[in-house]
Amino acid sequence: MFNNGTFQSLAALGPSNGVRVIAPNRRDYDGSTPFPDMSELLVNGSEAEKEAFIAEMGRDFALLIAGLVESLSLPGGVAVAGWSLGSLVLMAVVASMESLPEDTRRTLSSSVRSVIVYQPPTVVFGIPNPEGMYVLPADSTLSQTETGPFLARWLSSFFMHGDLSTRDLRNLTYSRTDPNRPPTIETIPMGGILDLTAGAKADAVIVSPSFAAAMGKLTDKALFDTYVRGQLWKDSKFYLVTSSMDSWNSIYAGWKIEERSFAEAKPECEIAFELVEDANHFFVMEEPQKALDCFKQWFGR
Repeated sequence: MFNNGTFQSLAALGPSNGVRVIAPNRRDYDGSTPFPDMSELLVNGSEAEKEAFIAEMGRDFALLIAGLVESLSLPGGVAVAGWSLGSLVLMAVVASMESLPEDTRRTLSSSVRSVIVYQPPTVVFGIPNPEGMYVLPADSTLSQTETGPFLARWLSSFFMHGDLSTRDLRNLTYSRTDPNRPPTIETIPMGGILDLTAGAKADAVIVSPSFAAAMGKLTDKALFDTYVRGQLWKDSKFYLVTSSMDSWNSIYAGWKIEERSFAEAKPECEIAFELVEDANHFFVMEEPQKALDCFKQWFGR
């Protein structure tokens, strides 16, 4: 529901920081290719069809990234990041590598230095949400017209969680917000950035419970497959980044992936887990220079 305008402040700071920020929209957002009617896929699609749908998104973006690297002759390598629900597309890119043309694989493997899964929600990993925690898509008290505006305000709030180092679900809140820091949507103009119409179509697929199994398989392949990570992406460093005042859902997602990473302990599948302190889901808009400094650090600049 938030398009690439979310990163316009970051892009404006790029030249003075020695970096170039390119933020393409996902399909169905302004300027991108519309999705066909997906109601049949959501309701009656087989698991193979759902996995193929995700794989196609990954291949499309992989070809885009490789094409940009080649056409712009980008020096010094690139970092690729997926924000929020866009983390799904990033993981689909990673998982698509073995199905790509040889020249595309060569371009990506030689140029991508960092893969950054940034503020992901549980749904992109197929992780079930714990009982008792607020999940907006399941909120039957909101009408269809109320859901989008409420979600925008809720997502852009500054949540006052407890001690996150405990990894204890009881220290996560879905309602206690900082009274001195209003939601980003109330302090920074969102004209041209908030796209409820596109979000209702494009994001419906990603958040649909019927896609949970396909998301789980994508996570297995993109983050924990030793061949994909250890051979096809062996020269890229992987990060999973959460923020201390983001919604409980993103923080919990980071915990679960970190738990699995340490439990499986696969050297080829190493992930660096980062927590940005005092930042909400819209850190790139609230404090763009600090956010860019973080991305430069993850990129090794």
